[in-house]
Amino acid sequence: MVFLKNISSNKVNFSFLRNCFLGGLTLLFAVITNFSFGQACCSGGVPLGGTLGLGTADYKAFQFLLTYDRNVLNDLMSNSTLLEDDTRSRLTKSTLLEVNYGINARWAVAAVLPFVRQERIIKGFEGQEEFTFTQGIGDVMLLLKYRILNPETTPFMEWVVGGGPKFPTGKTDFLNNNGLTLPADMQPGSGSLDGMFWTFFQKSKFPIQPMSLVVVSTLRKSGKNNDYNGSQVYQFGDEFQANLGINYNFFALWPMDIFAFGRYRTQNVDLIDGNVFPGSGGKWVYVIPGFNVSFIPDLSFRASVDIPVYRNLYGTQLTTSYRYTLAMFYNLNPKKKKIGNTLKFGEL
Repeated sequence: MVFLKNISSNKVNFSFLRNCFLGGLTLLFAVITNFSFGQACCSGGVPLGGTLGLGTADYKAFQFLLTYDRNVLNDLMSNSTLLEDDTRSRLTKSTLLEVNYGINARWAVAAVLPFVRQERIIKGFEGQEEFTFTQGIGDVMLLLKYRILNPETTPFMEWVVGGGPKFPTGKTDFLNNNGLTLPADMQPGSGSLDGMFWTFFQKSKFPIQPMSLVVVSTLRKSGKNNDYNGSQVYQFGDEFQANLGINYNFFALWPMDIFAFGRYRTQNVDLIDGNVFPGSGGKWVYVIPGFNVSFIPDLSFRASVDIPVYRNLYGTQLTTSYRYTLAMFYNLNPKKKKIGNTLKFGEL
């Protein structure tokens, strides 16, 4: 989910919220500190495409997005049927830092730096539990972005496209208690060089002044991990995600947006040595409500929750029961103009 730009002309006095900043910042880092970090899901690879949260930065501006994502996977599905089974559960957590830099008015570059943790619990006889976890740096992603439509020249519209590599920087050889390599979806990294493609479109005043239409989609073309389990070739299925939603701006009364998105995700089956890996791939639809609050003009906080409404998986596999995301955004724009004793910040 993206942090939305306010490309309308609404303004608000943020001075009365400056005292809220420290409390909000402390709360966010308390949440992040109290949890371990991680990513990924049982039925796919590393879903970095769903974490891309920024559009494109202005010329010579830096944008920073710190995201904590907690994905609870307790639902055992066989195709589209939810099974009554509580013997296995998964929890994935992730902290990701996305940095965006505006090269000029059209071009920007972004990097995503993840730290990941995977947890698995298998219940055995007489209440015994087997707990397994992995954690570490995940796969780093770089994107080059190009702004096709600019709200400065095309009023109330912005369209950005981007693409780049996802590097195999995450570890892929964690072992279980028996000395065997853990499954690929339990590793922090994918072990493959992937191609990432992304696009973002926003239309403000849709259909009225406070509302905006937002469309975000990502495509991951997966490469191969040629050293899986020491001698095998593993390839995660290609993944496509499409997000469509409405954002409502309350800035005339309060520095807050609310939004509601629908997300469609599809992933092909994984391959091991060219053969289908059972219990991988599928199709999902989520509803994602949330809100965004701005403490000061260049600092904001976001919270959202993913609620699955449709799932049709290939085979039997664990999948998301629910997922929530907390994020903090900061815009560092050198084009600040001093007016009297105040600073006029560049538009987000």
